[in-house]
Amino acid sequence: MDNLRDFSLKVLITILMIGIVVSLTYIIYYTREILLIVFLSLILSIFIRNVASIFESKFKLGRGLSLFFGILITVLILVLPFVSIYVPFAVQVQNLMGNLPNIILGFESFLERLSSLFPALSKVINIESFTGSITSTFQNIISSSINYIITASGWIVNFLIMIVIACFLAINPKEYSEMASMFVPVKSREPFIETLKEIEVVLKNWINGVLLAIFFVGFFTTLGFWIIGLDYFLVFGIAAGFLEIIPYFGPFLGCIAPAIYVLTQSPSKIILIVIIYLIIQFLENNFFIPFIMRRQVKLPPGVTILVILIMGKLLGFLGIIVAVPLFAIIILLFGKFTANRKIYLSSNIDG
Repeated sequence: MDNLRDFSLKVLITILMIGIVVSLTYIIYYTREILLIVFLSLILSIFIRNVASIFESKFKLGRGLSLFFGILITVLILVLPFVSIYVPFAVQVQNLMGNLPNIILGFESFLERLSSLFPALSKVINIESFTGSITSTFQNIISSSINYIITASGWIVNFLIMIVIACFLAINPKEYSEMASMFVPVKSREPFIETLKEIEVVLKNWINGVLLAIFFVGFFTTLGFWIIGLDYFLVFGIAAGFLEIIPYFGPFLGCIAPAIYVLTQSPSKIILIVIIYLIIQFLENNFFIPFIMRRQVKLPPGVTILVILIMGKLLGFLGIIVAVPLFAIIILLFGKFTANRKIYLSSNIDG
């Protein structure tokens, strides 16, 4: 009878645990946008505290004043670049959109010249259907852009909420870590606090590496495109910089758009585009990345690509951005869990 009662209790506990896991999964999935805002706020709060610590150590300012400058600089970094380049950037984007029909026609004539040089190519590529698909793709991009503009007000509100949360987290992080530790057993609170500090280090490393990569690639790509006289150099250069936030895919995507454009408008510049891309990649891979490698989150390339694809499917573009730091945190937590489990099992065996 006791065995039956114990078995029933184990079954009940198992069903209860499965129910809890399913419920948590359901809640996380349907609140994923809110959780994403919170996670981005956490990243911003760490950046604010990093800036504030510089003012405290270098300029010997008080904590309150240092935090004020940290918040001010963070907001300026997020807003000022967009405000300062908004007018030329908007003009170049508008001109690019207006010039799309000519670009498509130029691309079609380029394919026709290419097929005349290589007749076998016409059997592989149907030029009319290919250009038709490109046209429909551009139309979808334009319609999607309009939808993004319509919903931009919602993103502005989310951005402001994210800034406010980040400020509160930066002003008194200890208060929030102590509140979170209240949900942890007393004997596990000290390891829990240490784990939070390690998570902060992981996010700090990722922030430093990504910001340096964005500024490095964005500045030199824009400068290179401007030197060779490429139209819309500001659009292509800034896009190449921000695409650095996507590991492995970003640099390649940053080269595709200007390469396609020059093929349709001035094919002679394609060599210059490729040279600029190769020079920047050479400098980045051989000098810049080794310099900042200690600040970056290091994950296996295959795993990183898979995580990016999964997060992009679940959360869209913002999911692609947070994929690497989020997965690095998951690995950290999993390593902590397995290490503690090994210690627990070994202590039970020894006992």
